[in-house]
Amino acid sequence: MGLKVFVGRRDQLASVDEAVRLAHTGEPQFVVFGGEVGVGKTRLMRHVADRSAESGMRVLSSACVELGVEGFPLAPVTAVLRDLVHEMGEAALPALLPGADALLGLLPELGTPAPAPSSQAQMFDLFAALLRRLGAERPVLLVIDDLQWADRSTRDLLGYLARTMRAARVLTIMAYRTDDLDHLHPLRPFLAELERLRGVRRSELARFSRAEIAELVAGRRAAPAARPLVDEVYRRSGGNALFAEELALVDGVGDVPDSLRDLLLHRVEQLPPSALRIVRLAAVGGREVPHRLLAATAGLDETRLLDALRAATAGQVLVATEEGYEFRHGLLRELTAADLLPAERARMHRRYAEAIEADPSTVPADRLAAQIAHHWHGAGEDRKALPALVRSAEVAGNMHARAEQAHIIERTLDLWPRVPGAEQLSGHNRLDLFEAAVGAATWAGEDVRALGLIDRALAEIDQAREPGRAAKLLAHRGMTLHNLDRDGALTSVEEAVRLLPAAPAHIRAGVLDLVSAVFALRGHPGRARDAAEEAAQLAADLGDVKVTANARTTLGWVLCQLGAYDESLATLQAVRDRANEHNDLVQVARAQLNIAEALANLGHYPAMIDAAHAGLDAAYGSGVSRTLGALLAAHLCAALTAVGRWDEAESTSATALDMDPPNVFSAALYALRAEIAFARGEIETAREQLSLARTLLGPVSHPGPTALAVTRLEAEIALAENRISAAQATVAAALPAVTGTSLALYAWPLVTIGGRIETHARIRARVRSRSATGDGAVDALRAVAAHLPTHTPLFRAYATEFAAETGEPAISWPDVVEAWDAVGSPYPAARARLRAAEAALGVGDRPTARRWILAAAEQADRLGAESLSEQVRLLARSSNLPFGAQAEPRARTGELERRGLTDREIEVLHLVAAGRSNRQIGEQLFISAKTASVHVSNILAKLGVNSRGEASATAHRLHLLEE
Repeated sequence: MGLKVFVGRRDQLASVDEAVRLAHTGEPQFVVFGGEVGVGKTRLMRHVADRSAESGMRVLSSACVELGVEGFPLAPVTAVLRDLVHEMGEAALPALLPGADALLGLLPELGTPAPAPSSQAQMFDLFAALLRRLGAERPVLLVIDDLQWADRSTRDLLGYLARTMRAARVLTIMAYRTDDLDHLHPLRPFLAELERLRGVRRSELARFSRAEIAELVAGRRAAPAARPLVDEVYRRSGGNALFAEELALVDGVGDVPDSLRDLLLHRVEQLPPSALRIVRLAAVGGREVPHRLLAATAGLDETRLLDALRAATAGQVLVATEEGYEFRHGLLRELTAADLLPAERARMHRRYAEAIEADPSTVPADRLAAQIAHHWHGAGEDRKALPALVRSAEVAGNMHARAEQAHIIERTLDLWPRVPGAEQLSGHNRLDLFEAAVGAATWAGEDVRALGLIDRALAEIDQAREPGRAAKLLAHRGMTLHNLDRDGALTSVEEAVRLLPAAPAHIRAGVLDLVSAVFALRGHPGRARDAAEEAAQLAADLGDVKVTANARTTLGWVLCQLGAYDESLATLQAVRDRANEHNDLVQVARAQLNIAEALANLGHYPAMIDAAHAGLDAAYGSGVSRTLGALLAAHLCAALTAVGRWDEAESTSATALDMDPPNVFSAALYALRAEIAFARGEIETAREQLSLARTLLGPVSHPGPTALAVTRLEAEIALAENRISAAQATVAAALPAVTGTSLALYAWPLVTIGGRIETHARIRARVRSRSATGDGAVDALRAVAAHLPTHTPLFRAYATEFAAETGEPAISWPDVVEAWDAVGSPYPAARARLRAAEAALGVGDRPTARRWILAAAEQADRLGAESLSEQVRLLARSSNLPFGAQAEPRARTGELERRGLTDREIEVLHLVAAGRSNRQIGEQLFISAKTASVHVSNILAKLGVNSRGEASATAHRLHLLEE
């Protein structure tokens, strides 16, 4: 007899109601319920699903499935797709969503000609888009039970949906058992991260109160419950809904077992013998057993089978589903299976394996290999389980469930020694499987697992017989050690190089490409270039287009590290163009990423923005938006920040973070957000973003670009808070990591802030009448700067600023202004104008100081750099200089900005309109007459006029000369 009323859970239902309301408005919601076994999670979700279906929502129900050690990758996804195909028809989904036929490729039984998605990211994108399209027709409720059994790919998908879904009428409700979560369970960090996201609600279900138990007992017995019965049920169940429900079904409560386990098994044991056999067989079959499969394994004629099933359902042990049967509660199945004798369980597993192999259509095609492997393994038939495990790993790989693929291959490798003739049975070489597992673990971002697999493989390989394979594994080992920030990366790749002469040419090319990358990452760009050039030539000679493109992309990146930026750009642009011809979007994205990097070193920010945008388009189109896309977004964000487009940079970084990129890429994005917050004067926000970046980076022994950027910003914050000693120590600790050309893009900002810190230290020492002690620090900074390149506009700007900070007599602050204006970076240019004003005041030139102050204020105000604006105003007030009314209103320059004039060009136009010659403009703005002439030519072109007189007339027409 079913429960007539739904009991309790008013707070949870109110939360769900609010989530439903928001989902109907297009704001996606995620509700997560946790609770001990039997507390009522599944019943709550069924109740919500029933109510939602009655209100017109489309309900998509699924569950994560535990199956031995292998598991079913992405079980909720395939379950939802099957339900949709059943409901709407196979042709409906591609009609609803172009590209959805790729999702149907995840259901092999359909025989669709469309390939599965080309990457996990593309699959996630398509599934999210499908939910949005379905929600556009009518709101969608996605139900996922047993989240504690979710595989890594399912957790990644749910995290992706929670971060990226926008403007979608979708509500996702999930439930998990708290009993199953030890402190190392992977669901714990997943839930902690999920709970921080907008639109996510999480609660744990408590046990029922006595009043709720009374309501439950009355509902179960379809009659008011006597107080003694309620008291006894409440006492013995402790408020656990499942336990109370079982007790309520028993006539004499006093004679039943005291534990929930024994009570549930007591219910099973009361069944007739034929029903008991069927129930035990179903328990071995899994969460839900199709009727056809159960019939094939039962060994009963149809009449006896149906009688047994009827008794099992009447006894409230099994529940009929659309395709077969499941236990009324998952715990009931687990206890029944655990109560079997080992020989009984093995015999039943054998029956299932034989039945499935005899008729594969009895189980979904994507679960076929895993089911066979599971049951043969349970039957103790490792010889038959092994080839099925290999096929199961291939299925997981085709679904881009890389973590699960690696896990299944590891299980296969563990089984291998116990299976004579394993290579012939599986059709695979053992070392081939090791390589496949390494690749899968690497793609899944599980570097620790990958390293363990590599070391196991290297321990088994005969390097003399297979030098190529050994070299490949050693090169992967070097890259993995680098990714883990561990020592030994160089040693591994050097050992790989030693083995290469004896390796086949096609292996040499790929290994050298990987070796080149490790050399570059570990600060050996010269060796990296040699390896990349050799790899590219070898691959080209072999006609291997893919390896040639990879190697030449690596070469272009290495040339950038060596400071050969023009050669780097030429190499990378050629790779990009060739990749576009072959429609290789991943290679396009990778080439554009490195093009953006080269342009960053040059300080060519408009071109860098274009390159990053083009790379992002390719990354999204090829399903690598979480990896290459995140790096491209970071470069785009950096370029937008440099040119003062801070709002766009913030939006770019937020969108990229929504894609849930790997930790090191997320850290780069948070560091850039900290940069913007600091420039705006939002110190606390900057500190929070930096803390996130530091946490994501983890301990670092070989600082790379992001770690150096974080360190430099930490020094900037310390300086802004007048913690001079802390700022000095931060810079000093990082200096040893930034010698040479390869990290110049990150070294120059660190050296420059170091110079600024020492300037402040000297000033503070003078104020306190102490002797300065920073000569050694300045010498150390100069020693590093002496080895950094200065042959690009960006590096010249940094070098000029550093020289001014450290008191080089040949360099003035107007020189710094000119250098930053040439790059087109308004924030450091405004800061340099402030320093130029201070310098002018230092020599008593108040008119010049006022001009610099007004220019700095206008530039800082336009950027929204509040802290810098306040510093400018403070200098004006403390120096008694007129301010405020004399500052040019921004509204008057808006038209000029729209025509593309830079801040410096607007300054020059003021002077042109006042009748100044190029020489006079140069003298007033502290630039050369030649530079002034270039500015005037640019102004004429941008205003579309032919003479200085016409430019002056335009200035008057736009009221630029009004005070």
